Amino acid sequence: MSDKTEKAIAEATAEEQTSAEQANTAQPEELPVITLEEIEGIDLPGDNAATGAGDEIGRPTFRIADDDCADWAIRKIAAERAERDRIVGLAKSQISRLQEQIDKAEHRYTQNTAFLTDRLADFFRGVPHRATKTTEKYRLLSGTLTMKLGKPTPKADDAKLVEWLKANGHGDLVKVEEKAAWGELKKLLSFTGSMACIEATGEIVEGVTVEQSPDVFTVDL
Repeated sequence: MSDKTEKAIAEATAEEQTSAEQANTAQPEELPVITLEEIEGIDLPGDNAATGAGDEIGRPTFRIADDDCADWAIRKIAAERAERDRIVGLAKSQISRLQEQIDKAEHRYTQNTAFLTDRLADFFRGVPHRATKTTEKYRLLSGTLTMKLGKPTPKADDAKLVEWLKANGHGDLVKVEEKAAWGELKKLLSFTGSMACIEATGEIVEGVTVEQSPDVFTVDL
């Protein structure tokens, strides 16, 4: 490799490193400060949500820099909450009325179909029909009457079953499950970063992962 080539590569590398350092140290552009008069006349992201014209929530276009504007924002949040509650209350009252109609229709359907299904089951028992190991059927023009034959479904009482298995030489069929007493162990732990330790001894506990929940900013009205 010639001296010129090595020099060109070194210069290009140095230029890339300088650009990267400048990018890392660049400060984010500060948003413009807004006055109380200006903030009272702005459109919030949700104001034009129905038309899709509003900004996405989380994309600020200004910066609050004084108490008057901050207090206006809190009052605006309270007003938005009140409007939300009004609309939701109105919708729920109509939902309640519609749900009553749904319940009436469901009740009518349940009562009438149960009555007619019972009559059809009685009819089914009196006519010859096709039978398999699992079903019996009788076809008509508008549908098919089907009797699904019941099958045994065993249910185990673990306490009694384990006792019987041990007493009758079937201990190999008893499942033994080892599980950490997490509730008790957690009381003994302290957490540093992603590590869990026994607080009294400082021992690092393997098998425990730590996830830090994010800070939550709220506006209390």
